[in-house]
Amino acid sequence: MFWIYLIGVMLMPIVALKLFMKYFSGTFLSLIMKLMHSNIETVKTKLFDEAISKIKSNKKNERLEILELGIGTGENFRHFPKGSNVTILDKTDLFLPYLNESIKKNNRNDLNVSKLVVSKAEEMVGIESDSMDLVVHTFILCSVDDHLKVMNQVYRVLKPGGVCIFMEHSIDNENKKRKILQKIMTVVLGDRFLDMRKIISSGPLEELQLKNYEMNNIFISYVNPIVYGYGIKS
Repeated sequence: MFWIYLIGVMLMPIVALKLFMKYFSGTFLSLIMKLMHSNIETVKTKLFDEAISKIKSNKKNERLEILELGIGTGENFRHFPKGSNVTILDKTDLFLPYLNESIKKNNRNDLNVSKLVVSKAEEMVGIESDSMDLVVHTFILCSVDDHLKVMNQVYRVLKPGGVCIFMEHSIDNENKKRKILQKIMTVVLGDRFLDMRKIISSGPLEELQLKNYEMNNIFISYVNPIVYGYGIKS
């Protein structure tokens, strides 16, 4: 009886957390995403400025065609060039309430959100080949079923000369204690930690620029390192 009681006590926090994630996952994830994005804002600003300057697929004064994979809380909207046409692809409409909030908050009524596609990133149903100047994905590769399919789809929809910007949290192969914690979090929360450098490098993008960043906030430091950068479709 003692061991049954002990196992029950140990499992209770995990069960409680699972139930919390089931019924309050949208609110919880939105708070985490906002916290993470606020901790990488300076790096992200520099990344977008550099990557967008590399776009060769768009004629001067034409609206950029942008595809964002996984809208999240709309934290990337502030970095999109003025007057861009934005297509959003997400496997769920769970985060749609945050879309208008982000547009208003960042005063981005100049953006034309021209299309919303509810689809897996592995499929990108309804998005034409060679149609996008810029594809953006932040913190989504941990939740897809087939990374290579996603990256091949990104390459397909990019115009020649187009750019893909990415920021993804990764397994920490340098810090053993953090790596153990990440494995525990994978079991408890189901948030996978993968070798993002290896995964992104295996994709078809050329001229890859890959860097690591460490967030200092103690509450989210377990997701470090952040692998970020951009690649080009030649």
